[in-house]
Amino acid sequence: MGNSNSRSEDEYQRERREAEARAAEARQREEEARRLRERIEEMERLAWEEEQRAEESRRREEEARRARERRWAAEEEERRRREEERRRRDEEEAERRRVMQETMERAEQERVRAEREKAESERQAAEARRQEEEAKEQAERMRRLAEEMRVQAEEAARKAEEAKREAEDRLMRGIPPDLHPNAEERMGFRERYGLQTNKINIAIVGESGTGKSTLLNSIRGLSAGDDGAAAAGFDETTEVVEGYLDPCKPFIMWYDVPGANTPNVKGWTYFIDQGLYVFDILVVVFSGRFTETAGTLLENANKCSIPTFLVRTKADSLMRCAKEDTYPHLSDGAAKELVAKNTRDMVAKNLKKMGLPEQRVYVVSRPAMKEWVVNGRQSFEMIHEVEFLDDVMKMLQSTVPGASASYLDAKLVSA
Repeated sequence: MGNSNSRSEDEYQRERREAEARAAEARQREEEARRLRERIEEMERLAWEEEQRAEESRRREEEARRARERRWAAEEEERRRREEERRRRDEEEAERRRVMQETMERAEQERVRAEREKAESERQAAEARRQEEEAKEQAERMRRLAEEMRVQAEEAARKAEEAKREAEDRLMRGIPPDLHPNAEERMGFRERYGLQTNKINIAIVGESGTGKSTLLNSIRGLSAGDDGAAAAGFDETTEVVEGYLDPCKPFIMWYDVPGANTPNVKGWTYFIDQGLYVFDILVVVFSGRFTETAGTLLENANKCSIPTFLVRTKADSLMRCAKEDTYPHLSDGAAKELVAKNTRDMVAKNLKKMGLPEQRVYVVSRPAMKEWVVNGRQSFEMIHEVEFLDDVMKMLQSTVPGASASYLDAKLVSA
């Protein structure tokens, strides 16, 4: 009996422990289930919040899309408005031009009509005057005959006066077209100047004060005041024609001729009175503007078949003025080019105006010419000095046996 109770108690305890274990396990599972539910609820809450954020994002995107659509619609409306405004302006401009064209056409029609009416009125007035003149013509016939005779007499007198003025004008310009110096006149001037047949006689001519004597001296390598130099200065220093032998080319005689347009030498008789037609070559000199005297000398030399060289002197002064009159100041090279171009243009224009053929012009200065002749060096003032002297020699090659094409050849060889 006792053992039976003891076993029952043990089983009870065992069952109770098992029941407690099962209860504890049930509580544990219940706790796990609760935790699982909480995790599920948390996940559902997070999913809901994410859904809310996605919804908010969709809502904002929708609002942005609608804003873009409203902006596009506004831009399209503005474009349509501008297009409509442009079309309206084009239509108004077309209408304005149409109205203007119609106005001009009406004005032109009115002008044509007025001119026709005016022409008709003038024709009628002319016809009336003609009829009036015809009515008077019979009575005025004798008077007109006398008037015609008087007019013819006046016309004859006018033509005689014009012929006289033309002859005087030709004389004023130097040598008349019909002047043909005879052998006696030519011989007289040749003897007067001492021209030699075995020399090339070159005369330097032009207006007074253009630097003719200075040019002659520089060609011969001299300055005013040197022994054998021609007198030079601002006044009328050359009073008679004087010859000077070229030191480099002994077959050349340079002649210093008094300048024209002075109280002693009239410009209008210069060519005739100085007997310039006896020289072999004329060097026509000017310094400032190209004058009628220079052109007349070229014209008269051409008529007498005398070769000419046209020279503009005082290039150093011209270059200095060209540099001083520009800002920024020109370089030496640019000043040379400007002076040479201006001189060429001026001469070409005046030769054309006087009806003379084109001719080269040489621009030279005393310092550059002398430096080249004396030392064979080119100074910064030099423009056409070398070309002038060499071109003179080229012209003489066919005349003087053994003449070199370069002016300084003989001197350089001897040096």
